[in-house]
Amino acid sequence: MFIHLGYVQSPHFTVFDSQGNEIKEQIKGLVYGLGGKVSIFLNKYFRIGGEGYVTYCKYGANKNNYNIGWGGINLDLLYPVKRWAPFIGITIGGGNSTNLIFIEKPPNNKNVIPIIYYKQILYIIDTAIGVEFFTSNKISILFKLDYMLNIYKTSHVYPSGPRFYIGVHFYHKKN
Repeated sequence: MFIHLGYVQSPHFTVFDSQGNEIKEQIKGLVYGLGGKVSIFLNKYFRIGGEGYVTYCKYGANKNNYNIGWGGINLDLLYPVKRWAPFIGITIGGGNSTNLIFIEKPPNNKNVIPIIYYKQILYIIDTAIGVEFFTSNKISILFKLDYMLNIYKTSHVYPSGPRFYIGVHFYHKKN
C-alpha cells in the first residue's frame, strides 16, 4: 500500500456553461492518493511488476474535483547496497481521468448545482526515481518521486507535476 502527495498544474482551458458563457479554468494544486505495487525480481538488479493508483485534486475557487485512476506494467533497475537499493523505473499503462467543474459556488440548496463533467482516457508513461529499504525477503519500505506523462492527447487539460510516494512494497526477491 502506498500513499502519495504532489503538486500538479495544467494549461488554462475554457469550458462553457448552459447559456454559452465562457469560463476559464486551470487544474492547479495539491494532489493526494492511494495505490499499490507488486514486483518479481528477475535478477539482483532488475524487477518487473504492476502498480496502480488513484490520485485526487481539488482546485479552483469552487473546489472542482479532478481524479486520475491509472495502472500499468512497471520495470525497475536497482543498485542494491546491503539493505538499501536506489532505483530508476518506468511504468507503461493507462487509465482515465474525470473532471467535475462547478459552474458557480454551490448554493444552500444542494439539490441544484450547475456542473460540467467529463471523462478522458489516459495512456501514460510514468518515470520514477527512488530508494528502497529491504526489511525482509518479501517486504520493503519504498520511497519514490515520479512524473507521469499522458501520451494519448485527447485533451490539453491533463495536469502534470511531481508526486512523492511512500509505502510498503511486496515482492519476491531472488537470492
